[in-house]
Amino acid sequence: MLFRNDRTLILYALLLFIFSAIYGLILRWNFAFPSALISYKNLLQGHSHVAFLGWGYLAAIYGVLKLFIPKEKRNLSIYKVTISIIIITITLMLFSFILSGYKVFSIVLLSVFGVATYVLFFRILKDLKGKSTSTIMVKYGIYYYLISSLATWFLAFVIVTQGKTNLYYNSVYFYLHFLYNGFFVFTLFGLLFKILKNQKIIISTLLKKYFFIFLNLACIPAYILSVLWSTTSLTFNVIGFLASFLQLISLLFLFKILKQALVQINWSYTSKLLLKVAIIAYSFKILTQLASSFPYFVEKSLALKPYFIIGYLHLFTLGFMSVLLLLILKQLKTIYSNSVILKVGIGFFLTGITFTELLLFLQGFLLLMNQKLIPNYTIILLIFSFFIVVGIINIFISQFVKPALSNK
Repeated sequence: MLFRNDRTLILYALLLFIFSAIYGLILRWNFAFPSALISYKNLLQGHSHVAFLGWGYLAAIYGVLKLFIPKEKRNLSIYKVTISIIIITITLMLFSFILSGYKVFSIVLLSVFGVATYVLFFRILKDLKGKSTSTIMVKYGIYYYLISSLATWFLAFVIVTQGKTNLYYNSVYFYLHFLYNGFFVFTLFGLLFKILKNQKIIISTLLKKYFFIFLNLACIPAYILSVLWSTTSLTFNVIGFLASFLQLISLLFLFKILKQALVQINWSYTSKLLLKVAIIAYSFKILTQLASSFPYFVEKSLALKPYFIIGYLHLFTLGFMSVLLLLILKQLKTIYSNSVILKVGIGFFLTGITFTELLLFLQGFLLLMNQKLIPNYTIILLIFSFFIVVGIINIFISQFVKPALSNK
């Protein structure tokens, strides 16, 4: 690949994850101790872009190349050049969004990133062989990424011609929906299924096929759930509900797949814990989407955006995406997995995720019910957000502890 040692790319992705988490911690600090020195909007854009285009995207692409593309192919210059460009643009985004926000320089970087990604993905699609469910899911993950990217080009036109209207925000949600529920969901489950297959874990082909079919049928109409805030037509609510119901059916097939896998896998306690946490987070994501198809919850979610919507986004990016990526990297033996520092890091990370999510949703629910709120909410949220940062830093540091010195 790009580096002589494959682990270097993942170490860099983890480093970007640390920066994104620190940005997020500063945002939480600003809620607890407001400061005019902090540009909330700029920092938020830097935080989100580095999280999913830096950490999430790079780690997912690494997994695809490692598991699906032959070594002689992934050593081609086209992979090295495109990934180099992607890394450079993401690195510059660390600073561009904070310094200038979503302005010319950041837009140029996103455009270069987008073109490089097109080249990379078209090459991956060319080199991606086979008709297994895992291969098909990765292909569809790429297709959905390409669909999501259409919004990035359309946004510039909307801003120039209309400004930040409903169309602007719905275009942003179009991008996020197909990135999250398309690219990441399909790609990560494709990687997980491939790992299970490589480990000789026998799973019903029919179960995997039905899981993919129902998930795929739901993906496009589920975008409706993201635009319900801007319409009062019940037709859209019905479509959103049906899409959520299809996702729920796919989840039932996923449970059956995991039931078959869990009795066969010989994973460590930490790996099994990561899998369970990721699936629990994914399940809650689907249930949250199902609830959001009802007009009552649409109205209340908008009113309680700092709790329910932020909670949902972090449930996906941290609870599902990041946890499952750590499991995948652990199973690929890309990250050293038997050091005490790593286990401590994962412990802090999972504790931070669990309690920040509980706080976000519980505080929102208490507001919804007009009940007494959690005292010192912003301080407690800040403390557990600090747990997340400490956890990621420990995971990163653990990769510099030689396996021979690690706790077996």
